[in-house]
Amino acid sequence: MKQHVLRLAAPLLALNLLACTQVEVEEPEAVKPLRQASVVSTSSSTFHPRAGDTVSWADGISVQAPDGIDVDEKLIELLRSDIDSEVVARGYKFAPQGSKPTYLLHGVMVLGNELNETQLRDILGFEPGLVIRDQNYQKGSLLLLLVNPITTITEWRSVVQVLTSAELTEKENEARLAYVVHSLLRPLPVPEGAVQQ
Repeated sequence: MKQHVLRLAAPLLALNLLACTQVEVEEPEAVKPLRQASVVSTSSSTFHPRAGDTVSWADGISVQAPDGIDVDEKLIELLRSDIDSEVVARGYKFAPQGSKPTYLLHGVMVLGNELNETQLRDILGFEPGLVIRDQNYQKGSLLLLLVNPITTITEWRSVVQVLTSAELTEKENEARLAYVVHSLLRPLPVPEGAVQQ
């Protein structure tokens, strides 16, 4: 039982994206067999970011996981750090302490096949559609939303759904996580007039 729990305890460290997506982060050779993934992004008709728009985390990244599955806080911190770097690279700035941001960031991590099929449908209104052919793997999803703090409308959202594995080294896991976060945020529009880093 403990081994099964450990196998699922850090599932998003083993994330990956489809081969057809071009990203600058190189994928480790050891994770190439786990290429199957799905990325979906949508935005509202009112979402027109401009240079100088700021973001701030609303409440960090929440985790939806089956009972008995704990996710290491270090994983959440690494995930958040990678997201911060990618958001800044897209041309957004983090709001100074005490100021009101243009957008609030909400992150959700969903682990396990059953939760991925029900929770994401409830949150998004649709499913990313990743099909598992190998029962040795579980689904893991990472969802990011940009919300207007005044209207509370979700202006932009993206979700990446992937297969998870506990068989990779820590270094491979970190590289894979960076690869997936980059892929998750790649559809985020660059603010008009902003310069990407």
